[in-house]
Amino acid sequence: MQRPVPARPTRLNPDRLFGQVAHRLAVAIITGAAPAGGLLPNEDDLKDEISVSRTAYREAVKFLSGKGLVEARPKSGTRVAPREAWNLLDPDVLAWHFEADPNEKFIRDLFELRLFVEPSAARLAAQRRSAADLQRIETAFRGMCENPPYAEPTVSADLAFHEAIFAATRNPPLQCLAPAVCATIQWSLFLKAPDDRFFFTASLIDHERVRDAIVQCDGELAAARMSGLVIDSLNSTLRLLAGRAQLEPAEGA
Repeated sequence: MQRPVPARPTRLNPDRLFGQVAHRLAVAIITGAAPAGGLLPNEDDLKDEISVSRTAYREAVKFLSGKGLVEARPKSGTRVAPREAWNLLDPDVLAWHFEADPNEKFIRDLFELRLFVEPSAARLAAQRRSAADLQRIETAFRGMCENPPYAEPTVSADLAFHEAIFAATRNPPLQCLAPAVCATIQWSLFLKAPDDRFFFTASLIDHERVRDAIVQCDGELAAARMSGLVIDSLNSTLRLLAGRAQLEPAEGA
């Protein structure tokens, strides 16, 4: 049985009321329950779900405004912003997408971004990495090998592997894309069943090959192997997403 996909916003504390309000509003926006251009649900609209204070609501709206999901219009109130205004690479916005509507088009778009970005990051990392960078990459890879498949320490090690590669590029603008890439990786990893050793073993081999190319300072090889890793991850994620979609009607029957 597959584990449910957890919503993992990076900055919201679900124990705080404003975090609960922001989460509910964001999911309503992303699913279209609160359509673009429409007024944002107010405190009274949310009272059936949670107890909302005026202060918590205002904090939540301010938080969502900073991510481009809502906009305040003079004399017309706070309204849902059009999708093109959303900060789609924000890790919170990505997490809400994954919870609300992880459709195939959105997944393909994110992996297309990975395919543009990560091979270039691997190429630069191979050319610029230091001994300390190699140690970070190796430590992360060992963490993936030494922990159970898809356990939280393993996921953390996988994310650390990719973060270490971005850090080794010595390119701050490129490093700014690391959180979006890691949010996508994290979501796809939590789709997978803990006993699914086939995909896990294949993924370890892909990561090892990328590591070896970076160790060898071979930028082109590192880029090619990272491309293979991303494509393999996309294919396995789409298979798992399709399987999850097939299970849902049966579970609700």
